[in-house]
Amino acid sequence: MGEIVGIGLIPGLPHLLARDPAPSWEQLAGAAREMGEEWRAAGAEALMVMSTQWFTVLGHNFQARPQLRGTYVDENWYAYDYGTFDYEIETADALVRGWGGEAAADGFQVHMTDYEGFPIDTGSLVAQRLLDPQRNLPMAIMSCNLYAAAGDMERLGHAGARAAAGLDLKVACVAVSGLSGGWTNRWIEPREDEVSSPAHDAWNRRMLEWLEAGDSATALAERERYSEESEVDSQLRALPLIEGWAGTLGPAQIRSYGPVWGTGAAVVSWNKQQGGSS
Repeated sequence: MGEIVGIGLIPGLPHLLARDPAPSWEQLAGAAREMGEEWRAAGAEALMVMSTQWFTVLGHNFQARPQLRGTYVDENWYAYDYGTFDYEIETADALVRGWGGEAAADGFQVHMTDYEGFPIDTGSLVAQRLLDPQRNLPMAIMSCNLYAAAGDMERLGHAGARAAAGLDLKVACVAVSGLSGGWTNRWIEPREDEVSSPAHDAWNRRMLEWLEAGDSATALAERERYSEESEVDSQLRALPLIEGWAGTLGPAQIRSYGPVWGTGAAVVSWNKQQGGSS
């Protein structure tokens, strides 16, 4: 039987890979790298990933091509050292097909994506470079449906947990998503970066406090209002997915919080709760 050895939330913006980062970018990147090191030390053999930057509108796509290689060129930040780099991903075939199969059995529309040159999203690539810089862990990547309800995201998390349990694999799960939106729409020096709105910053901190306290009921209940008032990345669909992975969402460890070009970003981790998935 497999097991989930760790669950996390990280931002997926390429600024975290900058050679000359803002203090917050460096702290966020360091926290993500540390989390990846802990997962590998715990014996993680694969990464289960949902990135809000691979978004779909019809059903749920799962990356099924065995090997993914190419050169990533960010559509916004291509001129900077963090905007262009080569990548190579090995797909965790049994895990991704198991996850997709469990989702399909639950009634979700599932598509296995498998073609040469597929444009891998920024968030998945940033996650690999931070969490697994030596590229030793195969990845099972699912898209983020822009219309998925919170309950559906939780069920998709349960499907992933069941897939992991049915395999002889130790799996780490990561949702790649930001917090508040509100991009800074002018050029700034990295050292000038700050969350663009004090109200957004206050909401981010409130949400993180609920998660740290293990008050997932309040966090989930306030998710829609938070999203409306703070332009939250994909309405924080990452949170119900994480609850589905965990089964019972206990207190979180807030490893880092700060701005990335005006948006809010955090690195957060949870332990897998026993008897959680269903």
